[in-house]
Parts: sequence; C-alpha cells; structure tokens
Amino acid sequence: MLIDIADANEAVLALIAQHLARVVVPTPVLAEVDSLDELKCAALGVEVVEPTMDQLREAANPHPALSFADKVCLIVARDGGATCWTNDGPLSDECQANGVPRMRGLRPLIELVEAGALALDVAVGTVDLISANNPYITPAIVSEFRRLADEAHRRWRGGY
Repeated sequence: MLIDIADANEAVLALIAQHLARVVVPTPVLAEVDSLDELKCAALGVEVVEPTMDQLREAANPHPALSFADKVCLIVARDGGATCWTNDGPLSDECQANGVPRMRGLRPLIELVEAGALALDVAVGTVDLISANNPYITPAIVSEFRRLADEAHRRWRGGY
C-alpha cells in the first residue's frame, strides 16, 4: 500500500503519521518505492528503519507466498510492536498467524475521513488514482471504498 499511496498522493502518508499512527518503513521496502527516499520520508513524518542482521537473516528464509520485502515488513512489525499495513492477502494472513496486528489496504483513508483530517473528495480522488495504477484495486473495491468513506464522512459531520 505504501507504493500506491506514495504514487497517488504522498501527502496522505503525512496525514496518517500525524493523525493515526506512527508510520515505519524498513529500508528494503523503501528501496522498492521509486517516488520516496529517506529525505522525503522524513519530511512526511515517515520513519525509515534499518532491520537488524537477525531480522534480515530471518527474512532470508524461503516462504512460498511472501517476498523478501514482505517478510521484512512482518518481522519488523512483529519485533517493534507495530501494525502491518498491507493490501497483500498472503502477508495479511501471515501477520494474523504470527499475532501481528494488521490494517488492510485503504482503511487508513477511511479513518482520516472520519477524523475530519482528509476531505472526502481527496480520499476518493486518491483511491481513483490508485485504482488506475493498480489492477488489484478493482472497481468493486473502489465502489466499496466510496460507500465506506461516505459513511465515515457522515459520521464526522454528525449524520449518524
């Protein structure tokens, strides 16, 4: 999800860091994100962490469904008591199996809308851009996001 958000609207990363949770990115994951570097992360309030040698060794163990970067995310989140933010099904499943809290895909944007920290139209526009660049974010997912974001916006406005 980091790549999708960074490419669509990197300011949302700053809002997540300001309003929802500490955002930590392991260096092997950051290396996969063309639109971010350590300086930009610092400006956005995103903390870049270097995994330990033990964490890297553990991540080097083969796993049929996870990439090296996925394993690093899981291990760093587990060891740091963090929440893993992903739209990847196998990574989410491994987080659950290992007791690592997880947040799926677009959920932070809905929470930002509900907190009044992100305008509904900006959230929807961001998801539209993500969908245009990521075939896994299908029209059905976008439609469900719009419904949930609209409900969150109504709650923020006191509609119910």
